[in-house]
Amino acid sequence: MKLTPSYEDRIEPSWQDQPEGGGWLRVAVYGGLVPFTLAVVIAAGWYVATGETPWQVAAQLFATPRIVMAMPPRPGPEKPAAALMRPPANDPDVKVTMGPVKTAPAPAPAPAPAPTVQTAPAAPAAPAAAPPTVNLPVAPPAITPPPMPAPPAKTATSTTVPPPAPDTGEPAIPPVGDEAAPPNFAQLPTPKDDRKALAPGPRRDLLSAAARGSLPIIANGQEAAKVYARPFTAAKNTPRIAIVVVGLGLSQEATNAAVTKLPADISLSFSPYAGGIGQWVRKARDSGHEVLMDLPLEPPNFPLHDAGPLAVLAGQSPAEATDRLEAILGKADSYVGVAAALKSPVTASDAWAPMLSDLRDRGLLFVGDGLVGVADANMPAAGSVTLVVDETPFRASIDARLGRLLLAAQRDGYAIGYASARPVTFERLIAWAESLAEKGVVLAPVSAVVRNKP
Repeated sequence: MKLTPSYEDRIEPSWQDQPEGGGWLRVAVYGGLVPFTLAVVIAAGWYVATGETPWQVAAQLFATPRIVMAMPPRPGPEKPAAALMRPPANDPDVKVTMGPVKTAPAPAPAPAPAPTVQTAPAAPAAPAAAPPTVNLPVAPPAITPPPMPAPPAKTATSTTVPPPAPDTGEPAIPPVGDEAAPPNFAQLPTPKDDRKALAPGPRRDLLSAAARGSLPIIANGQEAAKVYARPFTAAKNTPRIAIVVVGLGLSQEATNAAVTKLPADISLSFSPYAGGIGQWVRKARDSGHEVLMDLPLEPPNFPLHDAGPLAVLAGQSPAEATDRLEAILGKADSYVGVAAALKSPVTASDAWAPMLSDLRDRGLLFVGDGLVGVADANMPAAGSVTLVVDETPFRASIDARLGRLLLAAQRDGYAIGYASARPVTFERLIAWAESLAEKGVVLAPVSAVVRNKP
């Protein structure tokens, strides 16, 4: 018995033993028919799943994108002849004055003489029925005046009139042609208003010793927002505007210009990071200025922009935020309140209401934003800032924003503006303040503009 298989025991003959051409048939089946069948099956499955045919897929992959859209109709008249410039005919409102008009050939056998537009000194000899000399022929049958430019006396409506300026009139960039050199602090004029010094401070009975320094308190019905305020005697119904210059104390030149050159009714707010802040506060009050403290808050683009180690952050607890506030209040004295940074996410945090309540309990006023929705029990004497006058620091923009501030005061009875310590800002503020009296609006310290606490 044979137990070992051999080559001869194969049931199917090898490819060498197959008839001629059998190997090529197998290659054709497995190399062509089977892949084609698989491709058809895959394409059919893709079509069932997505609804796209292979031709549509190929068009998306390889075809050049085209915009298939009907062109809009051509503006203007449909016929070319209708677009030619023609002079106004028989229009009594349009008067045209021109020199001698050249005439076109008349259809009559004899050419007609060219009429003269200007008045002739004497008419030539003619029959009694001859028309008199006129300024402009009414309807000459054989005259076609050539196209002429618009007369200077009165022009027709133009299609190239620029759009009207926005209501605010505030340019986005400095206008072309402003050749005035940038100012500096030394060039600012000396103020002409009353520079009477305010009462000396601080009041010791309105201070309480704490770990962070001497902090303001309310004592015997007296509070800092009123004791340290600049007197204001204008009529009650007179529209008033308060300007608060923030960020002072960091530059000696800028701070000195704000103290000595700005009108005394402009309030000054000092940075808690300033050196010698106590001396600056006393100097400002000696020049008649009301004083505030800057309240740095987390900016909207934090941490790309950092407001410093004393800034109140949105993620802090109410206790941490109040501790930061007291650290700022302990940097100086004799101020009426705080001027907070704008557009901060802190105003939407849980620490915001306790901070405002702490200011209320200490008899301080608040200037900034984020006052909507605050309960009366937490609300100090406060005022919302209308705008920042030098957010775009060049003359035309500052003047436009001061104009908006004036309109807001005339509409609402009051307005508050922030400003920074820049020479161009001080220059425009001084010139603008001198023109307020003739507009029926007065410049006021910020304590005379904020609402009293409920």
